[in-house]
Amino acid sequence: CFTLELNLCKYAMTNRQLDFENIHRVENLTYEPLEKKYIKVQVVITILVYICMMLLALLLLLKEGLPYRTLIVAGLEGLLLCAAIVNLLLLPKAYACKGFAFREHDITYRSGLFFLTVVTIPLCKVQQVSIQQHPVSKLLGLYSVSIVNGAQFEAETVIPGLTKERANAMKTIIMEYIQHG
Repeated sequence: CFTLELNLCKYAMTNRQLDFENIHRVENLTYEPLEKKYIKVQVVITILVYICMMLLALLLLLKEGLPYRTLIVAGLEGLLLCAAIVNLLLLPKAYACKGFAFREHDITYRSGLFFLTVVTIPLCKVQQVSIQQHPVSKLLGLYSVSIVNGAQFEAETVIPGLTKERANAMKTIIMEYIQHG
């Protein structure tokens, strides 16, 4: 990180004008996709969440004195079912928008279908990197890499849907950069 700061200071002392045509822009990066099995993880989690919400809606049937409770519950169940179907249809498109890119001094993660989010983390600002696995992704052998940086905003970025080998390689590269910067 110290050598990077020295390089930045060297450029700051020259104060050259930048040509925006030749700058390597984040929008032009080639993003590596997440594992295809990650769609299955998202489908299972989405189905479980909607089942839980539909079961909670059924609890309204136990509420005594609620007028039209059967009609209200049927309406809620229908609304939740429609929302689940729309959500499940959008999952493949949302998956296609996710990806990450490694560069010499930073890592960029992109996600979001309607509201695209691109987070770039300078490797010299990384404070901690860990590999995680929740129960659904464990069933499919997928891992997530959690990167904690020194920023106030978006202090933690999680890159999901990785194989064990890819997650370990990513962690190793980041850790080596931190140690040898």
